[in-house]
Amino acid sequence: MKNLLLAIVMLIAAATASGQDDLRPGLSSQSWDVYLQQEAGNPTETTVIFIDLLTGDSVSALTAGVRHTLIDGAVLYFDQADRQVKLVKPDGIIRDHPYIVTTSEDYRVDWAVSSDGRRIAWAVSRKDDDDLLTTTLSVADAAGAEIRELLVYGPREGIRLAPLAFAGAGETIYIEAHAEGADAGGGYVRRSGLFALHFSGENVATSALPGEPACFCAVGFGDDIMARLVSDSESAGIQLEIYQLSSGGLLTVPPVSLGNYNEAGNIVISPDDAMAVYALSQVDGLASQREEISSVIVLADLENARQMVVNYPMSALARPLSWTEDNSAILLTQEGLGGTWKMRLDDGKTIKVADSVYLGMIGTPTPE
Repeated sequence: MKNLLLAIVMLIAAATASGQDDLRPGLSSQSWDVYLQQEAGNPTETTVIFIDLLTGDSVSALTAGVRHTLIDGAVLYFDQADRQVKLVKPDGIIRDHPYIVTTSEDYRVDWAVSSDGRRIAWAVSRKDDDDLLTTTLSVADAAGAEIRELLVYGPREGIRLAPLAFAGAGETIYIEAHAEGADAGGGYVRRSGLFALHFSGENVATSALPGEPACFCAVGFGDDIMARLVSDSESAGIQLEIYQLSSGGLLTVPPVSLGNYNEAGNIVISPDDAMAVYALSQVDGLASQREEISSVIVLADLENARQMVVNYPMSALARPLSWTEDNSAILLTQEGLGGTWKMRLDDGKTIKVADSVYLGMIGTPTPE
């Protein structure tokens, strides 16, 4: 395990968080880089690794979980063995989530966390005797002091709600009306049936997102933009559509010319909404057969409607993780390789910086 922790400690801009119990009284500010390590030979187990940015010390916790997500001072995930939502903190202790609790009657739980880690929206879906789905959507601060039920949807056949992201102000959630089985196959996650749920004071309202419903395609959200990767029939490429969510304006970025690269996804938008990166892949066979996959990273200038390929092809599906170094580089991982790479966007130079997958940085919660 020690070899797994010999990673370059990356000081990445991220918000510090507040609202939960202080792990080390007397330290008013402390931060950890968080990594995920898939256990060799056991895909159901993932080790969460915390590296203390002050001391370099590391703590790890073995989880039987999926969908690991940073939240206020902890990592949130779904435990497949216990079928419960759980938290693991930098002390290495795994805890049941204090207020997102599932029962044997629950079919699925989905969530989205705000960019500062302080708010969470979650949807619990149930199936009735006729296999119809009903979803209850709620929101709360990370500490659970302000829990609020926002919406009950259904019963519907084969459709549940799943929160995807918070808007910048934190009073709007972007949601997918997810059709069961729609995400089967393909190299990258695609979305459809998107809408916005607004909650301010006692008011709750929904609105369609611009251009919806339009396609079953990869989607990414920024502070005030939605980006979609759409197949272009004329060029046989994939163009990038940028919607300004506050105004409804549309900017279309023409496709890059790259032969039969036909799969695209994993959009990550820069913190200032000025740029985006995504993976563009040539997938001739099954996504699990790495020898039949070639991927590049595309950099899009969202202000001037231009995009370009940054690097030479990689032999795996690529997943950009986050922006770093004042938006001049990104962190990414490659499917099946289990590490983290840093790629400079000016020349595409890529170096491996960790043997495990970088999840992000968390800080010690400050007692209120």
